[in-house]
Amino acid sequence: MRYILENERIKAEIESLGAELKSLVDKETGQEYMWEADPAFWGKTSPILFPFIGKLEGAAFWHEGKRIEIEKHGFARDLEFTVADPDPDKITFYLESNEDTLQKFPFGFRLEVTYLLNHKGITEKWRIVNKGSNTMYFSIGGHPAFACPPKSGGPDCGQSRTDCYLKLYDDKLQPFRKSEVRSTEIMVPEGLLSGAYFPVQVENSLIKVNEHIFDRDALCLERQGVGAVGICDAGGREYVRLEAECPVWGIWSVPDSKAAYICLEPWWGICDSSGYQGMLKERPYTNSLAAEGTWEQGFTIRIVSA
Repeated sequence: MRYILENERIKAEIESLGAELKSLVDKETGQEYMWEADPAFWGKTSPILFPFIGKLEGAAFWHEGKRIEIEKHGFARDLEFTVADPDPDKITFYLESNEDTLQKFPFGFRLEVTYLLNHKGITEKWRIVNKGSNTMYFSIGGHPAFACPPKSGGPDCGQSRTDCYLKLYDDKLQPFRKSEVRSTEIMVPEGLLSGAYFPVQVENSLIKVNEHIFDRDALCLERQGVGAVGICDAGGREYVRLEAECPVWGIWSVPDSKAAYICLEPWWGICDSSGYQGMLKERPYTNSLAAEGTWEQGFTIRIVSA
């Protein structure tokens, strides 16, 4: 079921399946900021990655001497969430562990996803509760896909995403001053970290979106001091930005430049390295949560022109 949040300026639609943000519209201009989920390229818009991010070596993990199989990105994106406390500008969805999830992820949990609308965008907040008696280990991430180029039809929008730019901000939300960032290489098609890195040029805080930018899967920026990433149209005008205090950023789309979207992904976790044989709790960027404890994080999508 789809739910609507709305104020004088912004309208958002969230689907209870996966608690997925499907639409974010500036009512004054009519501009839609989210990807339309065309299945010819990628049929999602903003899935929640939980309890894993990306692929695992052998499509499984090891915990307390047991090998447990689980799908890429975990299961939250494919499950129906329950709605609690809907308001015109705020709504909370929640997912609780059950017999099926415990087969893939042996921890009792409650995942709450709250959307808060304001006049310049929307905030997505996560609250995870460990309902078990042992320490819980997990990853979580956002995966929102934004229309690129923008759909407003203005003279600077451009005809394809290769007309556009990425804009980086530092952890104080000031324009990024470094001339280069280092991307962790994700092997194609394996979807695992190779152990190598490659440079990405940054000029005046901008990265040009060229034809081959996603040939090696996502740009993966680990602890680079990035606090926000925006998308700019062909004229260099920033129109949308994602702000997060996360250890890893993924920036992704399919290699085909006819796919008119770019995902800005804040990650509290990462995919496995090729050949990884360690335990669940030893995986890089894995979060730990004591019994009956809570963990909170999230991110904000800002409509820059609003």
